[in-house]
Amino acid sequence: MNAPLPPGETGLPLLGHTLPFLKNPFGFVEEGAKRHGTVFRTSILGRPTAVITGPDAAGLFNDEARVQRADSMPSHIETLFAGKCLPLLDGEAHRARKRFVNAAFTRDAIASYVPVMQRIVDAHVDRWTAAGDMRWLEAFKQLCIELICGTVFGLEPGPVVDRLVADYEEVGGGFSGLPIPLPGTAFTKARKALDRILAVFDENIRDHQARPRDDGLSRILAARDAEGRAMPPEDLRKELHHVVVAGLIEWAWMVTTVVELARRSEAKKRLEAEVATLPAALTLDAIEALPGLDHTTKEVRRLSPVVPVFFGKAKTDIEFGGRTIPRGWMVLWTHRASHLRPEVYAEPERFDPERFAQPRCEHMRHAHAYAPNGTGPETGHKCAGYELAPVMLKVFTAQLLRRADYTLASTDDPAYDWKTIPPTPRDGVRVRVTRKVAGPA
Repeated sequence: MNAPLPPGETGLPLLGHTLPFLKNPFGFVEEGAKRHGTVFRTSILGRPTAVITGPDAAGLFNDEARVQRADSMPSHIETLFAGKCLPLLDGEAHRARKRFVNAAFTRDAIASYVPVMQRIVDAHVDRWTAAGDMRWLEAFKQLCIELICGTVFGLEPGPVVDRLVADYEEVGGGFSGLPIPLPGTAFTKARKALDRILAVFDENIRDHQARPRDDGLSRILAARDAEGRAMPPEDLRKELHHVVVAGLIEWAWMVTTVVELARRSEAKKRLEAEVATLPAALTLDAIEALPGLDHTTKEVRRLSPVVPVFFGKAKTDIEFGGRTIPRGWMVLWTHRASHLRPEVYAEPERFDPERFAQPRCEHMRHAHAYAPNGTGPETGHKCAGYELAPVMLKVFTAQLLRRADYTLASTDDPAYDWKTIPPTPRDGVRVRVTRKVAGPA
């Protein structure tokens, strides 16, 4: 290949741009994309790196002939993912494990989770309306863990789930900090928390093997490959951890939802009228039939800052955007920045659910234009829960609007701590939630 290297700089010796990346990974990649276009170079943790953005980049990132996932993550992030889980596998090893995990996320499975989700969300709404002034952020984190544990693991709210919430807070701190393996550091605390988490999953796997039930874990345990083999427990515990990491960060979507709706009283009223038509007992079909709910939650997922990058490694020399990404370079596909490309989305930083409606359908301008959970086939590297995640958000939004009113202390753009993943609103999303005078129970 004769194309030049991507534009950009490599930063400081050894460290490269590690410190500004860790300080604000979202701002780092989005500013780089605005400055240089769809590909630029940098250096993270001493590794030469290409950052790629946009729908064509999403297609490249999922081309396993050119980009591999094995050995792509910095070692400390791989450690906190509990080792070789799905984001770090390639080829048939990845597809074989993905088939097991997908057993928890079939349409029938998701339909069976909807009543569980409704029960859990309703219990939280009841607590919020009784709480007076409160911080919604921690409540959203608790809700997300309970939704994942209730549907996938069959774990009811209680001390075990509360301990998981605290331990995942420690793991999140490890993802965001420098990998310093000394006593008392964020990374060391995260590793200890991960050990406790995996011990809970080991016990839960054994319990499900002894007493199968109607949840995602039992579905995975019942799945068999072509030779009649079950998923090994040592692999399953990693994937359960991966599922929780992916599901927990949905709290960021909840934050974006409540802030954006609070800013738009007429849009909120229209959505309230739409969700009021839902049956008292939610069903998957009923939820999916509401266009306003679908467009609103799609726009939330397009714009919400959740994960700044996904990790890959150039399997061969790659030509992209008129530039060469050398073999062996780390390749980072930017998630949110890809949804901010002006050639795809009009006024891309504006919250506008109607961009998904006819006749605009901006998300259909490219096969990979809209990828909040990754892209590609379900056997590929798209998140296994790519259909479950939006249903969770829709159940949350519908039940909140049907059963409660809320008043935020501020509807300004949240002042985020951009070092955390997802970025954390510094005020904790202060709110007062009140019960609607009338509406479904």
